Amino acid sequence: MLRTTILYQRDQTKLVLSGELVGEGAKCLSRAIAQCCSTPDTVVIGLDGITCVDRDGEEALLSLRRAHRRFTCTSPFARTLCERLGITVEGDSQ
Repeated sequence: MLRTTILYQRDQTKLVLSGELVGEGAKCLSRAIAQCCSTPDTVVIGLDGITCVDRDGEEALLSLRRAHRRFTCTSPFARTLCERLGITVEGDSQ
């Protein structure tokens, strides 16, 4: 199961993902984010709570990267995933 927490902050919207980014939930993620974050504010996606990702989840993350979303994470699993997919993590000096 995927849990999404939305935090509306002054100059950005932060989405914190927790659980399994798999299957149908992963396929719907980009569309759901587009609907809830239609303002011009920056959207930052927190990946520290992700515990499992399948091919659909990887495609969802790549789609969000192509949509110029920003990502944060500190967990080893999420950092390795982002590195493998070529997703730049905010705060990294790459």
